[in-house]
Amino acid sequence: MTKYGSFTDDAWAPLRDAMPSFAAHWSAFTSRSNYDPLYAGQNAIEFEFHLEEVLRADPESFRPLLVVMERLYLTADSSLRDLMTIKVLETLTKHAEEVGVDLRRIARMLPGPETRAAWREALAWTHPECTWDDERGLVPDWPPPVAVGRVRVETSRDLPETPTFAVDVELLDGLVRPGCFMWKSLSSCHHDGRAITAVEPLTSDSSSPTRLRILVAHYEREAPENRRYIAEGWYDSGEIVEIIERPPPGWR
Repeated sequence: MTKYGSFTDDAWAPLRDAMPSFAAHWSAFTSRSNYDPLYAGQNAIEFEFHLEEVLRADPESFRPLLVVMERLYLTADSSLRDLMTIKVLETLTKHAEEVGVDLRRIARMLPGPETRAAWREALAWTHPECTWDDERGLVPDWPPPVAVGRVRVETSRDLPETPTFAVDVELLDGLVRPGCFMWKSLSSCHHDGRAITAVEPLTSDSSSPTRLRILVAHYEREAPENRRYIAEGWYDSGEIVEIIERPPPGWR
């Protein structure tokens, strides 16, 4: 889905046609002087944003879109298949919980075997710690770990030339110690667990909120040139993160 490839915005026009509510926004977007139909993958992000809005307002209006997708999956090339699965279905599976829409409600609208298979593929990315059941919905693959503490993130920063980065937090309850893990929730069935290598107190006054500096480990797979961006952007200011003793067996 890169510029000058064979995949252009024309390839996913049937998806836009199936969502009339997107027409006005798309017309305005394509009227911009810098619009380029060869940037199809990037342009489809506009569609993603619209799907999030529709998910909040009227999930039932996805039915025509899903019908079109069922037909397109039969003949789509890999670029269009990826766009439908990633830009549409993963957007729905990722954001439905955030806006209080039961995933089973969306799954019941899937019109055939192609969209149902792609639905499971999308869930494998957005909810990898669960198995999908048409009746029960998401079924966790293991019991959730018990939190031994909770922290509210303040800031985080890179520690160059080290395999760790620093996260300054406020301890809300429980405890934090080396050997535990910061257990960040990405979805109800997707978590990130980073090992805590060191903990340093930042406050000494017992009457003040307990502030700590936690050193957490990078994954070996994270390239050195990317670690600064991960350190500075992985945790959001104000985000509440659980502390666990260890990830569940089978995690990752």
